[in-house]
Amino acid sequence: MIEVDKKAIREKVNNREYQLDLTENWKTPSGNQRSRPMYEGMIKNTYLGKTKHFKKRSVEEIEIEAQQRLTKWNQEEIKKRIKEEAKIVWKKNKQNLEEKLTALKTILDSTINIHDQVKWKELLDHSEYKPFKFTVKKPNEPQPPQKVFLEKVLPFKWKEKLKGYKKEKRSWIKKLKKWEVLRDKSKLAWEDKKIAFEKEQDKKNNAILDKKKRFENGEVQAILEFFELVFKNSIYPRGFNVEHDLNYQSETKILLIDLSLPNIDALPEAQDYKLKKTTSEIIPVPMKEKDREALYDSVLQQTVIRTFHEVFESDYMDTVEQVVINGWVTYTDEATGNDKTSCVISVSAEKEEIEALNLKRLNPSECIKSLKGVIAGPLSNVAPVKPILKLNKDDKRFIESEEILADINSTTNLAEMDWEEFEYLVRELFGEMFSDDSSEVKVTQASRDGGIDAVAFDEDPIRGGKFVIQAKRYTKVVPVSAARDLYGSMISEGASKGILVTTSHFGRDTLSFVKDKPISLINGSELVYLLEEHGHKVRIDIEAARAKLDMERKSNNY
Repeated sequence: MIEVDKKAIREKVNNREYQLDLTENWKTPSGNQRSRPMYEGMIKNTYLGKTKHFKKRSVEEIEIEAQQRLTKWNQEEIKKRIKEEAKIVWKKNKQNLEEKLTALKTILDSTINIHDQVKWKELLDHSEYKPFKFTVKKPNEPQPPQKVFLEKVLPFKWKEKLKGYKKEKRSWIKKLKKWEVLRDKSKLAWEDKKIAFEKEQDKKNNAILDKKKRFENGEVQAILEFFELVFKNSIYPRGFNVEHDLNYQSETKILLIDLSLPNIDALPEAQDYKLKKTTSEIIPVPMKEKDREALYDSVLQQTVIRTFHEVFESDYMDTVEQVVINGWVTYTDEATGNDKTSCVISVSAEKEEIEALNLKRLNPSECIKSLKGVIAGPLSNVAPVKPILKLNKDDKRFIESEEILADINSTTNLAEMDWEEFEYLVRELFGEMFSDDSSEVKVTQASRDGGIDAVAFDEDPIRGGKFVIQAKRYTKVVPVSAARDLYGSMISEGASKGILVTTSHFGRDTLSFVKDKPISLINGSELVYLLEEHGHKVRIDIEAARAKLDMERKSNNY
Protein backbone atom coordinates (compact mmCIF):
# COMPACT_ATOMS: atom_id res chain seq x y z
CA MET A 1 0.00 0.00 0.00
CA ILE A 2 1.25 3.47 -0.93
CA GLU A 3 0.34 6.45 1.24
CA VAL A 4 0.81 10.17 0.81
CA ASP A 5 2.76 12.07 3.44
CA LYS A 6 -0.25 13.14 5.53
CA LYS A 7 1.94 14.37 8.39
CA ALA A 8 3.78 16.81 6.13
CA ILE A 9 0.49 18.15 4.75
CA ARG A 10 -0.92 18.68 8.28
CA GLU A 11 2.22 20.47 9.41
CA LYS A 12 2.24 22.68 6.34
CA VAL A 13 -1.39 23.74 6.81
CA ASN A 14 -1.50 24.02 10.60
CA ASN A 15 1.80 25.90 10.89
CA ARG A 16 0.95 28.40 8.20
CA GLU A 17 0.57 31.98 9.36
CA TYR A 18 -2.74 33.69 8.65
CA GLN A 19 -3.64 37.34 8.33
CA LEU A 20 -6.55 38.91 10.20
CA ASP A 21 -7.56 42.24 8.68
CA LEU A 22 -9.03 44.48 11.44
CA THR A 23 -10.82 47.82 11.17
CA GLU A 24 -12.15 50.09 13.95
CA ASN A 25 -15.44 51.89 13.26
CA TRP A 26 -16.82 54.74 15.47
CA LYS A 27 -19.75 55.55 13.22
CA THR A 28 -23.15 53.88 13.07
CA PRO A 29 -24.59 52.94 9.64
CA SER A 30 -26.62 56.21 9.82
CA GLY A 31 -23.45 58.22 10.45
CA ASN A 32 -23.90 58.91 14.16
CA GLN A 33 -20.99 58.82 16.59
CA ARG A 34 -20.66 55.66 18.69
CA SER A 35 -19.80 55.80 22.37
CA ARG A 36 -17.44 52.83 21.87
CA PRO A 37 -16.01 51.47 18.64
CA MET A 38 -17.25 48.46 16.70
CA TYR A 39 -14.55 46.16 15.33
CA GLU A 40 -14.69 44.39 11.99
CA GLY A 41 -12.41 41.56 10.91
CA MET A 42 -11.85 39.43 7.81
CA ILE A 43 -9.94 36.19 7.17
CA LYS A 44 -9.37 34.26 3.94
CA ASN A 45 -8.46 30.73 2.84
CA THR A 46 -7.26 31.11 -0.70
CA TYR A 47 -6.91 27.34 -1.26
CA LEU A 48 -10.59 26.73 -0.35
CA GLY A 49 -11.69 30.01 -1.90
CA LYS A 50 -13.46 31.06 1.30
CA THR A 51 -13.75 34.43 3.08
CA LYS A 52 -15.34 35.23 6.46
CA HIS A 53 -16.28 38.65 7.91
CA PHE A 54 -16.68 39.30 11.64
CA LYS A 55 -18.24 42.26 13.51
CA LYS A 56 -17.69 42.32 17.26
CA ARG A 57 -17.39 44.74 20.17
CA SER A 58 -13.84 43.65 20.96
CA VAL A 59 -10.75 42.52 19.14
CA GLU A 60 -10.52 39.47 21.45
CA GLU A 61 -13.93 38.22 20.32
CA ILE A 62 -12.94 38.52 16.66
CA GLU A 63 -9.64 36.70 17.24
CA ILE A 64 -11.38 33.82 19.10
CA GLU A 65 -14.02 33.38 16.41
CA ALA A 66 -11.43 33.76 13.61
CA GLN A 67 -9.25 31.07 15.20
CA GLN A 68 -12.21 28.68 15.43
CA ARG A 69 -13.07 29.31 11.80
CA LEU A 70 -9.46 28.84 10.71
CA THR A 71 -9.22 25.53 12.58
CA LYS A 72 -12.33 24.30 10.78
CA TRP A 73 -11.04 25.49 7.43
CA ASN A 74 -7.64 23.87 8.08
CA GLN A 75 -9.31 20.50 8.61
CA GLU A 76 -11.23 20.91 5.37
CA GLU A 77 -8.09 21.95 3.55
CA ILE A 78 -6.05 19.05 4.95
CA LYS A 79 -8.67 16.54 3.79
CA LYS A 80 -8.86 18.13 0.37
CA ARG A 81 -5.08 18.35 -0.01
CA ILE A 82 -4.64 14.70 1.05
CA LYS A 83 -7.23 13.61 -1.52
CA GLU A 84 -5.66 15.69 -4.27
CA GLU A 85 -2.13 14.58 -3.38
CA ALA A 86 -3.30 10.95 -3.25
CA LYS A 87 -4.81 11.35 -6.69
CA ILE A 88 -1.53 12.76 -8.03
CA VAL A 89 0.55 10.01 -6.41
CA TRP A 90 -1.90 7.35 -7.62
CA LYS A 91 -1.76 8.62 -11.21
CA LYS A 92 2.04 8.85 -11.09
CA ASN A 93 2.47 5.32 -9.71
CA LYS A 94 -0.10 3.98 -12.12
CA GLN A 95 1.67 5.61 -15.06
CA ASN A 96 5.13 4.44 -13.90
CA LEU A 97 3.84 0.89 -13.50
CA GLU A 98 2.20 0.93 -16.93
CA GLU A 99 5.39 2.26 -18.51
CA LYS A 100 7.54 -0.36 -16.75
CA LEU A 101 5.24 -3.24 -17.71
CA THR A 102 5.10 -1.99 -21.29
CA ALA A 103 8.89 -1.68 -21.41
CA LEU A 104 9.29 -5.23 -20.10
CA LYS A 105 6.73 -6.64 -22.52
CA THR A 106 8.42 -4.91 -25.46
CA ILE A 107 12.10 -5.63 -24.73
CA LEU A 108 12.36 -7.27 -28.14
CA ASP A 109 10.28 -4.66 -29.99
CA SER A 110 12.46 -1.85 -28.64
CA THR A 111 15.46 -3.09 -30.61
CA ILE A 112 13.68 -3.40 -33.97
CA ASN A 113 13.97 0.25 -34.99
CA ILE A 114 17.51 0.60 -33.63
CA HIS A 115 20.48 -0.35 -35.76
CA ASP A 116 22.92 -2.04 -33.42
CA GLN A 117 26.02 -1.21 -35.41
CA VAL A 118 28.98 0.39 -33.66
CA LYS A 119 29.27 3.90 -35.05
CA TRP A 120 33.01 4.34 -35.01
CA LYS A 121 32.92 7.97 -36.21
CA GLU A 122 30.60 8.95 -33.37
CA LEU A 123 33.00 7.40 -30.89
CA LEU A 124 35.76 9.75 -32.03
CA ASP A 125 36.26 12.97 -30.12
CA HIS A 126 36.20 15.96 -32.49
CA SER A 127 35.77 18.60 -29.82
CA GLU A 128 38.00 21.68 -29.81
CA TYR A 129 39.85 22.99 -26.82
CA LYS A 130 38.31 26.08 -25.27
CA PRO A 131 39.52 29.32 -26.94
CA PHE A 132 42.10 31.49 -25.24
CA LYS A 133 40.57 34.07 -22.96
CA PHE A 134 42.55 36.60 -20.93
CA THR A 135 40.31 38.28 -18.38
CA VAL A 136 42.75 40.92 -17.06
CA LYS A 137 41.67 44.28 -18.40
CA LYS A 138 44.12 46.06 -20.70
CA PRO A 139 45.30 49.44 -19.36
CA ASN A 140 43.68 52.40 -21.11
CA GLU A 141 46.06 54.57 -23.08
CA PRO A 142 45.93 58.26 -22.04
CA GLN A 143 44.60 60.55 -24.76
CA PRO A 144 46.81 63.45 -26.05
CA PRO A 145 45.77 66.76 -24.48
CA GLN A 146 43.86 69.43 -26.44
CA LYS A 147 45.06 73.06 -26.20
CA VAL A 148 42.38 75.42 -24.98
CA PHE A 149 42.24 79.24 -25.38
CA LEU A 150 43.78 80.00 -22.00
CA GLU A 151 46.76 77.73 -22.77
CA LYS A 152 47.32 79.64 -26.02
CA VAL A 153 47.48 82.90 -24.09
CA LEU A 154 49.54 81.40 -21.23
CA PRO A 155 52.09 78.97 -22.79
CA PHE A 156 53.41 77.76 -19.41
CA LYS A 157 49.97 76.27 -18.74
CA TRP A 158 50.26 74.26 -21.92
CA LYS A 159 53.77 73.06 -20.97
CA GLU A 160 52.48 71.84 -17.59
CA LYS A 161 49.68 70.02 -19.32
CA LEU A 162 52.08 68.33 -21.74
CA LYS A 163 54.37 67.40 -18.89
CA GLY A 164 51.49 65.71 -17.07
CA TYR A 165 50.46 63.86 -20.24
CA LYS A 166 54.03 62.56 -20.80
CA LYS A 167 54.15 61.31 -17.21
CA GLU A 168 50.84 59.47 -17.67
CA LYS A 169 52.11 58.02 -20.95
CA ARG A 170 55.29 56.66 -19.31
CA SER A 171 53.24 55.13 -16.53
CA TRP A 172 50.85 53.60 -19.09
CA ILE A 173 53.74 52.07 -21.07
CA LYS A 174 55.01 50.36 -17.92
CA LYS A 175 51.57 49.01 -17.09
CA LEU A 176 51.06 47.89 -20.69
CA LYS A 177 54.33 45.94 -20.70
CA LYS A 178 53.39 44.18 -17.45
CA TRP A 179 49.97 43.39 -18.89
CA GLU A 180 51.53 42.00 -22.09
CA VAL A 181 53.95 39.82 -20.10
CA LEU A 182 51.08 38.48 -18.01
CA ARG A 183 48.98 37.90 -21.15
CA ASP A 184 51.79 36.09 -22.97
CA LYS A 185 52.49 33.91 -19.94
CA SER A 186 48.80 33.05 -19.70
CA LYS A 187 48.66 32.23 -23.43
CA LEU A 188 51.71 29.97 -23.17
CA ALA A 189 50.05 28.08 -20.32
CA TRP A 190 46.86 27.82 -22.41
CA GLU A 191 48.84 26.54 -25.40
CA ASP A 192 50.51 23.87 -23.22
CA LYS A 193 47.11 22.72 -21.99
CA LYS A 194 45.75 22.77 -25.55
CA ILE A 195 48.64 20.61 -26.78
CA ALA A 196 48.10 18.17 -23.89
CA PHE A 197 44.35 18.07 -24.64
CA GLU A 198 44.93 17.39 -28.35
CA LYS A 199 47.57 14.77 -27.53
CA GLU A 200 45.18 12.93 -25.21
CA GLN A 201 42.39 13.34 -27.77
CA ASP A 202 44.58 11.85 -30.51
CA LYS A 203 45.54 9.01 -28.18
CA LYS A 204 41.90 8.13 -27.51
CA ASN A 205 40.89 8.49 -31.15
CA ASN A 206 43.83 6.40 -32.32
CA ALA A 207 42.89 3.72 -29.79
CA ILE A 208 39.36 3.65 -31.23
CA LEU A 209 40.65 3.51 -34.81
CA ASP A 210 43.12 0.81 -33.81
CA LYS A 211 40.30 -1.16 -32.19
CA LYS A 212 38.30 -0.81 -35.41
CA LYS A 213 41.25 -1.99 -37.50
CA ARG A 214 41.96 -4.95 -35.21
CA PHE A 215 38.30 -5.94 -35.26
CA GLU A 216 38.20 -5.81 -39.04
CA ASN A 217 41.39 -7.88 -39.13
CA GLY A 218 39.67 -10.53 -37.02
CA GLU A 219 41.70 -10.27 -33.80
CA VAL A 220 39.95 -12.20 -31.03
CA GLN A 221 40.35 -9.59 -28.29
CA ALA A 222 39.15 -6.81 -30.60
CA ILE A 223 36.11 -8.90 -31.54
CA LEU A 224 35.23 -9.28 -27.87
CA GLU A 225 35.73 -5.54 -27.29
CA PHE A 226 33.52 -4.80 -30.30
CA PHE A 227 30.59 -6.79 -28.95
CA GLU A 228 31.11 -5.29 -25.51
CA LEU A 229 30.52 -1.91 -27.19
CA VAL A 230 27.38 -3.28 -28.86
CA PHE A 231 25.94 -4.48 -25.56
CA LYS A 232 26.98 -1.31 -23.75
CA ASN A 233 24.65 0.59 -26.09
CA SER A 234 21.82 -1.88 -25.45
CA ILE A 235 19.48 -0.17 -23.00
CA TYR A 236 17.07 -2.25 -20.91
CA PRO A 237 14.18 -1.07 -18.70
CA ARG A 238 15.23 0.55 -15.45
CA GLY A 239 15.69 -2.03 -12.72
CA PHE A 240 16.10 -4.89 -15.21
CA ASN A 241 19.87 -5.22 -15.44
CA VAL A 242 21.49 -7.56 -17.93
CA GLU A 243 25.23 -8.24 -18.02
CA HIS A 244 27.14 -9.94 -20.84
CA ASP A 245 30.22 -12.13 -20.39
CA LEU A 246 31.78 -13.08 -23.74
CA ASN A 247 34.11 -15.63 -25.26
CA TYR A 248 34.95 -16.24 -28.89
CA GLN A 249 36.24 -19.26 -30.81
CA SER A 250 38.06 -17.97 -33.88
CA GLU A 251 38.30 -21.35 -35.61
CA THR A 252 34.58 -22.08 -35.43
CA LYS A 253 33.41 -18.44 -35.40
CA ILE A 254 31.28 -19.20 -32.35
CA LEU A 255 30.51 -16.42 -29.87
CA LEU A 256 29.58 -17.66 -26.41
CA ILE A 257 27.56 -15.24 -24.30
CA ASP A 258 26.85 -15.78 -20.63
CA LEU A 259 23.93 -13.53 -19.76
CA SER A 260 23.55 -12.56 -16.12
CA LEU A 261 19.79 -12.12 -15.89
CA PRO A 262 17.72 -10.65 -13.05
CA ASN A 263 15.54 -13.00 -11.07
CA ILE A 264 11.77 -12.61 -10.91
CA ASP A 265 12.07 -10.04 -8.09
CA ALA A 266 13.04 -7.47 -10.76
CA LEU A 267 9.45 -7.60 -12.04
CA PRO A 268 6.65 -5.59 -10.41
CA GLU A 269 4.37 -7.53 -8.11
CA ALA A 270 1.41 -5.29 -8.97
CA GLN A 271 -0.48 -5.10 -12.24
CA ASP A 272 -2.36 -1.92 -11.32
CA TYR A 273 -3.09 0.57 -8.53
CA LYS A 274 -6.48 1.53 -7.11
CA LEU A 275 -7.30 4.69 -5.18
CA LYS A 276 -9.55 4.21 -2.16
CA LYS A 277 -11.40 7.51 -2.06
CA THR A 278 -12.68 7.21 1.52
CA THR A 279 -9.19 6.87 3.05
CA SER A 280 -7.03 8.23 0.18
CA GLU A 281 -5.03 5.00 0.27
CA ILE A 282 -3.31 3.75 -2.89
CA ILE A 283 -3.72 -0.01 -2.99
CA PRO A 284 -1.71 -2.18 -5.39
CA VAL A 285 -3.64 -4.76 -7.38
CA PRO A 286 -1.38 -7.82 -7.25
CA MET A 287 -0.51 -9.59 -10.47
CA LYS A 288 -1.59 -13.22 -10.55
CA GLU A 289 1.37 -15.46 -9.86
CA LYS A 290 0.93 -17.37 -13.12
CA ASP A 291 0.74 -14.08 -15.07
CA ARG A 292 3.90 -12.82 -13.38
CA GLU A 293 5.73 -16.06 -14.13
CA ALA A 294 4.54 -15.93 -17.74
CA LEU A 295 5.77 -12.33 -18.05
CA TYR A 296 9.14 -13.31 -16.55
CA ASP A 297 9.47 -16.18 -19.01
CA SER A 298 8.62 -13.88 -21.90
CA VAL A 299 11.04 -11.18 -20.76
CA LEU A 300 13.97 -13.61 -20.49
CA GLN A 301 13.14 -15.24 -23.82
CA GLN A 302 12.86 -11.82 -25.49
CA THR A 303 16.22 -10.86 -23.98
CA VAL A 304 17.87 -13.94 -25.48
CA ILE A 305 16.35 -13.34 -28.93
CA ARG A 306 17.27 -9.65 -28.74
CA THR A 307 20.87 -10.57 -27.90
CA PHE A 308 21.06 -12.84 -30.97
CA HIS A 309 19.68 -10.02 -33.11
CA GLU A 310 22.11 -7.43 -31.72
CA VAL A 311 25.12 -9.64 -32.44
CA PHE A 312 24.27 -10.48 -36.03
CA GLU A 313 22.94 -7.04 -36.96
CA SER A 314 26.04 -5.28 -35.67
CA ASP A 315 28.57 -7.77 -37.08
CA TYR A 316 29.35 -6.06 -40.40
CA MET A 317 32.54 -8.15 -40.83
CA ASP A 318 30.75 -11.52 -40.43
CA THR A 319 33.11 -12.52 -37.64
CA VAL A 320 30.39 -14.66 -35.99
CA GLU A 321 28.55 -17.51 -37.65
CA GLN A 322 26.95 -19.00 -34.55
CA VAL A 323 26.03 -17.67 -31.12
CA VAL A 324 25.51 -19.75 -28.00
CA ILE A 325 23.70 -17.97 -25.17
CA ASN A 326 23.55 -19.26 -21.60
CA GLY A 327 21.21 -17.34 -19.32
CA TRP A 328 22.25 -17.35 -15.63
CA VAL A 329 20.08 -16.26 -12.70
CA THR A 330 21.23 -15.65 -9.13
CA TYR A 331 18.66 -16.34 -6.44
CA THR A 332 18.38 -17.28 -2.78
CA ASP A 333 18.46 -20.99 -2.11
CA GLU A 334 15.70 -21.42 0.47
CA ALA A 335 17.28 -24.62 1.76
CA THR A 336 20.54 -22.91 2.76
CA GLY A 337 19.71 -19.21 2.69
CA ASN A 338 22.74 -18.64 0.47
CA ASP A 339 22.91 -17.12 -3.00
CA LYS A 340 22.97 -19.63 -5.81
CA THR A 341 23.49 -19.15 -9.53
CA SER A 342 21.93 -21.46 -12.10
CA CYS A 343 21.80 -21.63 -15.88
CA VAL A 344 18.07 -21.53 -16.68
CA ILE A 345 18.15 -21.19 -20.46
CA SER A 346 20.65 -22.21 -23.11
CA VAL A 347 20.12 -21.54 -26.82
CA SER A 348 22.27 -21.80 -29.91
CA ALA A 349 21.53 -20.14 -33.25
CA GLU A 350 23.22 -19.51 -36.54
CA LYS A 351 23.17 -16.22 -38.42
CA GLU A 352 20.77 -17.43 -41.11
CA GLU A 353 18.25 -18.57 -38.48
CA ILE A 354 18.16 -15.17 -36.75
CA GLU A 355 18.11 -13.13 -39.95
CA ALA A 356 15.06 -15.13 -41.10
CA LEU A 357 13.05 -14.11 -38.01
CA ASN A 358 10.25 -11.54 -38.18
CA LEU A 359 10.85 -9.89 -34.81
CA LYS A 360 7.60 -7.92 -34.94
CA ARG A 361 5.38 -10.96 -35.22
CA LEU A 362 7.15 -13.89 -33.56
CA ASN A 363 6.15 -15.52 -30.29
CA PRO A 364 9.26 -15.58 -28.03
CA SER A 365 8.43 -18.96 -26.50
CA GLU A 366 7.79 -20.61 -29.86
CA CYS A 367 10.93 -18.99 -31.28
CA ILE A 368 13.11 -20.47 -28.51
CA LYS A 369 11.48 -23.86 -29.12
CA SER A 370 12.18 -23.65 -32.86
CA LEU A 371 15.83 -22.93 -32.06
CA LYS A 372 15.79 -26.08 -29.90
CA GLY A 373 16.77 -24.13 -26.82
CA VAL A 374 17.21 -25.89 -23.49
CA ILE A 375 14.92 -24.22 -20.99
CA ALA A 376 14.09 -24.90 -17.33
CA GLY A 377 10.29 -25.02 -17.60
CA PRO A 378 8.90 -21.93 -15.87
CA LEU A 379 12.04 -19.80 -15.68
CA SER A 380 10.92 -18.28 -12.38
CA ASN A 381 11.49 -21.69 -10.75
CA VAL A 382 15.23 -21.32 -11.51
CA ALA A 383 15.62 -25.02 -12.18
CA PRO A 384 19.12 -25.42 -13.65
CA VAL A 385 19.75 -26.75 -17.15
CA LYS A 386 22.99 -27.93 -18.75
CA PRO A 387 24.44 -25.27 -21.08
CA ILE A 388 24.71 -26.26 -24.74
CA LEU A 389 28.28 -25.00 -24.73
CA LYS A 390 30.29 -23.79 -21.78
CA LEU A 391 33.76 -22.35 -22.24
CA ASN A 392 35.98 -22.30 -19.18
CA LYS A 393 37.57 -18.88 -19.63
CA ASP A 394 39.34 -18.94 -16.28
CA ASP A 395 41.09 -22.24 -16.94
CA LYS A 396 44.40 -21.22 -18.55
CA ARG A 397 45.61 -24.81 -18.78
CA PHE A 398 43.90 -25.14 -22.12
CA ILE A 399 46.05 -22.37 -23.57
CA GLU A 400 49.04 -21.51 -21.43
CA SER A 401 50.63 -24.85 -20.71
CA GLU A 402 53.92 -23.56 -19.25
CA GLU A 403 52.34 -21.57 -16.44
CA ILE A 404 49.96 -24.33 -15.51
CA LEU A 405 52.81 -26.90 -15.64
CA ALA A 406 54.64 -24.88 -12.99
CA ASP A 407 51.52 -24.40 -10.90
CA ILE A 408 50.23 -27.95 -10.76
CA ASN A 409 53.45 -29.87 -11.57
CA SER A 410 51.68 -31.77 -14.37
CA THR A 411 53.50 -33.15 -17.40
CA THR A 412 50.74 -35.05 -19.20
CA ASN A 413 49.47 -33.20 -22.25
CA LEU A 414 46.34 -35.11 -23.36
CA ALA A 415 46.56 -33.57 -26.83
CA GLU A 416 49.93 -35.31 -27.39
CA MET A 417 48.86 -38.77 -26.18
CA ASP A 418 48.71 -41.76 -28.47
CA TRP A 419 45.12 -42.06 -29.72
CA GLU A 420 44.73 -45.57 -28.31
CA GLU A 421 46.03 -44.44 -24.91
CA PHE A 422 43.60 -41.52 -24.98
CA GLU A 423 40.65 -43.86 -25.65
CA TYR A 424 41.77 -46.05 -22.77
CA LEU A 425 42.05 -42.99 -20.50
CA VAL A 426 38.47 -41.97 -21.36
CA ARG A 427 37.21 -45.49 -20.62
CA GLU A 428 39.02 -45.44 -17.26
CA LEU A 429 37.57 -42.04 -16.42
CA PHE A 430 34.00 -43.08 -17.09
CA GLY A 431 34.61 -46.29 -15.19
CA GLU A 432 35.48 -44.18 -12.13
CA MET A 433 32.57 -41.81 -12.72
CA PHE A 434 29.99 -44.58 -12.89
CA SER A 435 31.52 -46.59 -10.07
CA ASP A 436 30.73 -43.76 -7.67
CA ASP A 437 27.03 -44.48 -8.16
CA SER A 438 25.10 -46.97 -6.02
CA SER A 439 23.95 -48.90 -9.09
CA GLU A 440 26.01 -51.73 -10.48
CA VAL A 441 27.74 -50.33 -13.53
CA LYS A 442 30.00 -52.07 -16.00
CA VAL A 443 32.24 -50.23 -18.45
CA THR A 444 33.47 -52.31 -21.35
CA GLN A 445 35.00 -51.78 -24.73
CA ALA A 446 32.56 -52.66 -27.47
CA SER A 447 33.53 -55.76 -29.42
CA ARG A 448 32.81 -54.12 -32.72
CA ASP A 449 33.16 -50.46 -31.91
CA GLY A 450 31.82 -48.80 -35.09
CA GLY A 451 32.95 -45.46 -33.71
CA ILE A 452 32.22 -46.48 -30.09
CA ASP A 453 35.11 -46.59 -27.66
CA ALA A 454 33.17 -47.67 -24.58
CA VAL A 455 29.71 -48.82 -23.51
CA ALA A 456 28.37 -48.17 -20.00
CA PHE A 457 25.42 -49.98 -18.41
CA ASP A 458 23.63 -48.23 -15.58
CA GLU A 459 21.06 -50.49 -13.93
CA ASP A 460 19.15 -47.68 -12.24
CA PRO A 461 15.48 -48.23 -13.32
CA ILE A 462 14.74 -44.52 -13.63
CA ARG A 463 17.81 -42.66 -14.85
CA GLY A 464 19.85 -45.62 -16.04
CA GLY A 465 20.22 -47.22 -19.42
CA LYS A 466 22.85 -47.94 -22.00
CA PHE A 467 25.42 -45.26 -22.77
CA VAL A 468 27.80 -45.28 -25.73
CA ILE A 469 31.01 -43.27 -25.44
CA GLN A 470 33.31 -42.08 -28.18
CA ALA A 471 36.73 -40.46 -27.65
CA LYS A 472 38.42 -38.15 -30.17
CA ARG A 473 41.98 -37.00 -29.45
CA TYR A 474 42.01 -34.04 -31.83
CA THR A 475 44.03 -30.85 -32.15
CA LYS A 476 41.47 -29.28 -34.49
CA VAL A 477 37.72 -28.83 -34.49
CA VAL A 478 35.83 -32.12 -34.21
CA PRO A 479 33.86 -32.58 -37.46
CA VAL A 480 30.09 -33.09 -37.38
CA SER A 481 30.59 -36.55 -38.91
CA ALA A 482 31.81 -37.79 -35.50
CA ALA A 483 28.48 -36.84 -33.91
CA ARG A 484 26.56 -38.39 -36.80
CA ASP A 485 28.51 -41.64 -36.46
CA LEU A 486 27.87 -41.72 -32.74
CA TYR A 487 24.16 -41.12 -33.25
CA GLY A 488 24.03 -43.96 -35.76
CA SER A 489 25.80 -46.23 -33.28
CA MET A 490 23.30 -45.23 -30.56
CA ILE A 491 20.41 -46.27 -32.76
CA SER A 492 22.00 -49.59 -33.74
CA GLU A 493 22.97 -50.30 -30.12
CA GLY A 494 19.61 -49.22 -28.71
CA ALA A 495 21.42 -46.82 -26.41
CA SER A 496 19.60 -44.16 -24.42
CA LYS A 497 22.46 -41.65 -24.51
CA GLY A 498 25.67 -40.88 -26.36
CA ILE A 499 28.77 -39.13 -25.02
CA LEU A 500 31.38 -37.59 -27.35
CA VAL A 501 34.67 -36.61 -25.68
CA THR A 502 37.53 -34.66 -27.24
CA THR A 503 40.75 -32.86 -26.35
CA SER A 504 39.73 -30.05 -28.72
CA HIS A 505 36.34 -28.39 -29.21
CA PHE A 506 33.19 -28.72 -31.30
CA GLY A 507 32.08 -26.65 -34.27
CA ARG A 508 28.74 -25.00 -34.88
CA ASP A 509 27.59 -27.82 -37.19
CA THR A 510 28.09 -30.33 -34.39
CA LEU A 511 26.34 -28.13 -31.83
CA SER A 512 23.39 -27.69 -34.19
CA PHE A 513 23.23 -31.43 -34.92
CA VAL A 514 22.98 -32.50 -31.25
CA LYS A 515 20.43 -29.83 -30.27
CA ASP A 516 17.46 -32.21 -30.21
CA LYS A 517 19.36 -35.45 -29.61
CA PRO A 518 20.39 -37.21 -26.36
CA ILE A 519 24.09 -36.59 -26.97
CA SER A 520 26.42 -34.87 -24.50
CA LEU A 521 29.52 -33.09 -25.77
CA ILE A 522 32.60 -32.83 -23.53
CA ASN A 523 35.32 -30.53 -24.84
CA GLY A 524 38.94 -30.39 -23.74
CA SER A 525 38.47 -27.90 -20.94
CA GLU A 526 35.59 -29.87 -19.45
CA LEU A 527 37.57 -33.12 -19.75
CA VAL A 528 40.44 -31.63 -17.72
CA TYR A 529 37.93 -30.56 -15.09
CA LEU A 530 36.37 -34.05 -14.91
CA LEU A 531 39.78 -35.70 -14.57
CA GLU A 532 40.79 -33.29 -11.80
CA GLU A 533 37.55 -34.04 -9.96
CA HIS A 534 38.71 -37.64 -9.83
CA GLY A 535 42.23 -36.80 -8.69
CA HIS A 536 44.08 -36.83 -12.02
CA LYS A 537 46.23 -33.77 -12.69
CA VAL A 538 46.56 -33.26 -16.43
CA ARG A 539 46.70 -30.47 -18.97
CA ILE A 540 45.74 -29.83 -22.58
CA ASP A 541 48.02 -27.72 -24.74
CA ILE A 542 46.74 -27.78 -28.30
CA GLU A 543 49.47 -25.51 -29.67
CA ALA A 544 52.22 -27.72 -28.28
CA ALA A 545 50.58 -30.82 -29.73
CA ARG A 546 50.29 -29.17 -33.15
CA ALA A 547 53.92 -28.08 -33.06
CA LYS A 548 54.97 -31.62 -32.18
CA LEU A 549 52.93 -33.09 -35.06
CA ASP A 550 54.44 -30.55 -37.48
CA MET A 551 57.95 -31.49 -36.38
CA GLU A 552 57.18 -35.19 -36.79
CA ARG A 553 55.81 -34.60 -40.32
CA LYS A 554 58.86 -32.54 -41.32
CA SER A 555 61.15 -35.20 -39.86
CA ASN A 556 59.37 -38.00 -41.78
CA ASN A 557 59.46 -36.00 -45.01
CA TYR A 558 63.14 -35.35 -44.56
